[in-house]
Amino acid sequence: MPRLSAGALCHFVGKGKVNRKLSQEIARYDAELLFDFGKRLLQAMGANAEEAWLVSDALLHGSLHGHPGQGQGYNKLPRMWQRVQASTIRPGAHTEQVTSGPGWAMIDAQGAFGIVAAARAMDQAIVLAEEVGVGSVFVRGSNHLGASGYHALRAANREMIGLCMTNAGAEMAPWGGITPVLGTNPWGIAVPSTGEFPLLLDIALTQSGKGMVRWNQQAGLPIPKNWAYAPDGSETDDPELAMKGPLVPMGEHKGVGLSFMTDVLTGVLTGAAYGKDTYADPAYQNVGHFMMAIDPDRFVGREAFYRRLEDLCAQVKSSETKAGVEEVFLPGELDYRNRTERLRNGVPVTGEMREDLLALAEELEVHCPW
Repeated sequence: MPRLSAGALCHFVGKGKVNRKLSQEIARYDAELLFDFGKRLLQAMGANAEEAWLVSDALLHGSLHGHPGQGQGYNKLPRMWQRVQASTIRPGAHTEQVTSGPGWAMIDAQGAFGIVAAARAMDQAIVLAEEVGVGSVFVRGSNHLGASGYHALRAANREMIGLCMTNAGAEMAPWGGITPVLGTNPWGIAVPSTGEFPLLLDIALTQSGKGMVRWNQQAGLPIPKNWAYAPDGSETDDPELAMKGPLVPMGEHKGVGLSFMTDVLTGVLTGAAYGKDTYADPAYQNVGHFMMAIDPDRFVGREAFYRRLEDLCAQVKSSETKAGVEEVFLPGELDYRNRTERLRNGVPVTGEMREDLLALAEELEVHCPW
């Protein structure tokens, strides 16, 4: 995480309730404060300095870029602690290389923090790409890796194209079915650019996730009918029914196909869990990842790559907009604006998350800044 010019360490903004059932209030906290607090909590869980830095950095990325309901921020820490206590996550675990060849390798994460295993895998893919142009690293024996875009950006920050795939717990039914057998299986693709921000695609292969369904459920709000099905496979805007049913794949059968093939690459091929088995064993989640780094300089040359990319971006931005739309955005542009605003004004944290982190800090005997 770059060093931030922090203002007041903590500031409270407004008292508007975002959730009448939980009486949540949104507070905004300085990013540096959250990053440091997260590191201290992780170290109290047994993480070493490298692990604590990486995991807190990834959680800050999720907090800066995403919606709180997507659950990629510091609200993951209480669940991580539960998994550390159950030995599902093993702080200090050393990843082990299983096999390798020219430009590729496969590693076993040995139950490490998923964020740590994925970051190490992407860093290894970058080294391989420096050697041969394209580096690929497959991972088994891991845990949840956080936001896929975070790992893809590790390559973009080194002027390489980064690709991150992972499998996840079964929440999507096959097309025409109602039984969840496939995961949201997120993708992250990051591309370095000469503009203000690297281009970034960070998506799950469903229209939405259960986290956003739960957010609307707690707020007493209906959900869009293309987010999730009722348990019988019918359309619903009722979040309570949607929590019990499968998620809607993006692009109908296309999202199912992409999820299936992602499970092949990250699960079937590597020896990791796949389909209904991913996350099924609380003692050994055995999540699989796939990381790839591509050096553009080995193809058309770095300068030509950036020049051609600038032209593509200009073509996209020049599109006429339809009625009611003021601007079209490049992949990652809205994320960049969110990040910029939150670094300036503070990271939004719900009352529920504040209380959960306070309870965790008390349990771990770590000073809480609020």
